[in-house]
Amino acid sequence: MTSVQETAPTAGTVDVDAVVVGAGFSGLFELHRLRQLGMSVKGFEAGSDVGGTWYWNRYPGARSDSDSTVYSFSDLFDADLLPQWRWSERYPSQAEILRYLNWVADRKDLRRDISFGTRVTGAEFDAATHRWTITTDDGETVTARYFIPSVGVLSKPNLPSFPGLDSYGGQWFHTSRMPAEPLDYTGKRVAVIGNGATAVQIIPVVAHTAETVYEFSRNPYHCLPGRNHELDEEDWKTIESNHLEIFDHARQNFGGFPYAEGVEGASLSEQERRDALEAAWRKGGLAIAFSTFADVAVDKSVNDSALAFIREKIAGIVRDPQRADRLTPTSPFVGKRPPIEHGYYAAFNRDNVGLVDMKDNPIERISESGIVLADGTEYPVDIIIFATGFDAFTGALYEMNIRGADGRDLRERWEQGPSTYLGMAVPGFPNMLLHYCGPHNPAILTNGPTLIEQQGTWIGDFLARMNDAGHTYFDATSEAEAGFMDLHNQISDMTLIPGTASWWTGTNVDGKPTGLLSWAGGFPEYRRVCDEAAADYAGFQFA
Repeated sequence: MTSVQETAPTAGTVDVDAVVVGAGFSGLFELHRLRQLGMSVKGFEAGSDVGGTWYWNRYPGARSDSDSTVYSFSDLFDADLLPQWRWSERYPSQAEILRYLNWVADRKDLRRDISFGTRVTGAEFDAATHRWTITTDDGETVTARYFIPSVGVLSKPNLPSFPGLDSYGGQWFHTSRMPAEPLDYTGKRVAVIGNGATAVQIIPVVAHTAETVYEFSRNPYHCLPGRNHELDEEDWKTIESNHLEIFDHARQNFGGFPYAEGVEGASLSEQERRDALEAAWRKGGLAIAFSTFADVAVDKSVNDSALAFIREKIAGIVRDPQRADRLTPTSPFVGKRPPIEHGYYAAFNRDNVGLVDMKDNPIERISESGIVLADGTEYPVDIIIFATGFDAFTGALYEMNIRGADGRDLRERWEQGPSTYLGMAVPGFPNMLLHYCGPHNPAILTNGPTLIEQQGTWIGDFLARMNDAGHTYFDATSEAEAGFMDLHNQISDMTLIPGTASWWTGTNVDGKPTGLLSWAGGFPEYRRVCDEAAADYAGFQFA
């Protein structure tokens, strides 16, 4: 395939076939894929190097909750590269994942097309030229035929606006903006605000050296045991003998993980359900969520069985019954993504770990010395860590000020709630495809690289077809968008998820439209829908 570049360079600008925003797993995959198609590509990354979420999230204990056997690029990226990297653990740490992505960037010389330390501040489509104009915070201007945001679904930190934070005398950080040099928590009083996946990873690590750790919690999660372990030579002999089969197996799983498919829990007796749950608990990881019961998210009876089982497990680990009760969620299992824990529950048996319930007694303000609750109780602390998550799916896209063919801003287009076709295209925003970012893809319910490779390959194939047909313009039709959203919503309404307050439904950000922002039908069904759309691309109009 030859370059689709047709426009002569414009004074003061750079003209390329495609702009890719982001240099994490998705941005690197897309950059590599488009290069393979012979396209000229320009990448932008706000961080100083590659890594994406693994560049920004360097908090204590940060690691993948996906098995390392599938938390890397497969043969869909480069079959020769695959056997050259070996992970050291079942769940690789942030530092090891960052080393891996740097290694990939080195091997494929990907950095030469990326501007680092650069934020996209504007993206506008020109209906006359069928090109996007991209502007950045350092004054750079690029025009491109195609605009492919690849910024992930968890990129814009959500920092609550607590009165008094400016007057706080200690140190404070959001988990995705921790300093590059690790902090010394020895003898420090530490507050962790939040109880999601980041808090679950931070607390057991910091508790080993801190004088005191307080978790300020509101709605606890169902945390599952990781069972992490080092991978030795024998492990890798087994993995490498059938690594391609492991990847293919993951693509058949609801969540894109290397687990067996779950059975219908409704067809089992209560004892059979408990036996299946116990086996998955001992295996560790997300097996309980994605490999026990195929109907756990839709059948309340099956879900209740999982809830009762996990409740007993928490009570068996946390010795204080009151603490165990406060750490036990009341929301449906898989109503929120279950964090993988490595000593989180056991940490609450330590004398230096406290649990502050904010549900009925929220934080009122930050004082000069600590945190003050609504009833006046004050917790003096030296360090505050905000494990408060992200403005997920849409926040990072809005920050780029994306304007479509009619000059309308994406934020305005989605004012009543986002709507897409395939979770990748937005009518009125031609020549733009969202790669592993934005709403209605299964990112939060799927192993990241599994989805990234599927979407990245789909996008590459689509753009190759565009070039082969001589097209310079595409836009999703409103009819295709409506049909896809009807399917998305029908699946969502079948589950127990929409009634749960979480970042999955946008309730963690004030003023954000609510509704399930993720595809809930599983990765195989999402892939089938995308493949069906690619059979004739009838959901798009071309010019």
